[in-house]
Amino acid sequence: MSEHTRRQFVRLAGVTALGAAGTATAVAQSDDETGGEWTAAESPTDKPLNDAVETSRGPFAVGGGGDVVGRTADGWRKVVEYGPQARSRPLTGVDVTDDGAAIWFVGGSGVIGEYNVETKTLTNYSAPKGKTSTWEDCAVRGTAGENERLYFVNGSGELLVGVRQDSGAVKYRDVVKPGGGSTIPGIDFNSRSNGHVVSTSQFVARSSDGGESWTRIGIDFAGTSFFDVASVGPRDVNVAAGNGIVYRYDGFRWTPHVIDDGRQSIRAVDRTADGGVAAGDGGKVYDRVSTGQWERTQTPVETKLRGVAYGTRGVDVAVGNNGRIVERVRDGSGGGGTTATTSPDGTATAPVTETATETSNGTATETPNGTTTATATTTPTPAETPASTETNASVASVERAQPLWVAPEWVETYREGVWV
Repeated sequence: MSEHTRRQFVRLAGVTALGAAGTATAVAQSDDETGGEWTAAESPTDKPLNDAVETSRGPFAVGGGGDVVGRTADGWRKVVEYGPQARSRPLTGVDVTDDGAAIWFVGGSGVIGEYNVETKTLTNYSAPKGKTSTWEDCAVRGTAGENERLYFVNGSGELLVGVRQDSGAVKYRDVVKPGGGSTIPGIDFNSRSNGHVVSTSQFVARSSDGGESWTRIGIDFAGTSFFDVASVGPRDVNVAAGNGIVYRYDGFRWTPHVIDDGRQSIRAVDRTADGGVAAGDGGKVYDRVSTGQWERTQTPVETKLRGVAYGTRGVDVAVGNNGRIVERVRDGSGGGGTTATTSPDGTATAPVTETATETSNGTATETPNGTTTATATTTPTPAETPASTETNASVASVERAQPLWVAPEWVETYREGVWV
């Protein structure tokens, strides 16, 4: 994910690794190779946004109070408010299925939700196996609704792996602790079998068997916090860290690259084999231009950016505190894909960027056509649900601490998921 501001790109050229105890150095110079400019988008929330991802229908982000927001041809709109349980638990991480059709998101008190952008279905899978710790992040591989393999990590250092069954239920495996109990803020899988995690104790581990077992691979010399990981392959891994550092792993050794000369924290990184974007404190984003080389951009905001999505379809997004959203519509160079976005009904339209700063729409949920609505549904626990409970989200009524708010153009069906 990246941010855009009136780009003052700083190319980090001549990066030199100083060995196990050293850091990378760089020479900064102005550049403008990626095309497009970073702008601040009007946000439908003033709560912090913690993570973002790209789907087949455009970018989505999740954050405080259980908010899920999505980008349409008319700007950003709130899709879900209060989370899948209507308990206002903060959402901390999100990932997307291989086909781009569904996002899985996690958060406080064991919250797990799935939103299918194609079928407009919201499903609650919260507190599997009674796990109510805060999930810090998640990773997903597979096709939506068919064969997903799911990876959830929490503040207790636990990893829970789930596999979609033919019945549609999710079967969970035994819990493992890849990092010995330290909080795991980031997880990423590049295939169903191969992936990486980072912990708050400067621990990086890899798995080649779908999360069943883990091997520590570093980082011995790191003296700073880890926030996120991007796993492209066994020999291509980046870790976003404090002190302005992005670590690079080539399968044999770790190289620290200082990509922010102010030494502000890099809190998120998103990669493909050919490119990528990182984001962090001070409203800055960083474009990966080659191995070990990053360009820095100061976006129109100066807040802490917590999540980023590298838009292979042409729109990069970074999100952060106070609901801030910055986005860049690329010209196709270095990122590929079309620059069109899709509305909830599937109609392709030209992308829209806005220069207004985000505002809060209070507790009301805006729909893509600008109207507001509140919708409530019941939330039985998994033990009360022998099979998935499905309701039309626009007409369901309920008893709960507060109503589940959804935008009807985005959410047509609400379900209670089944796990075994």
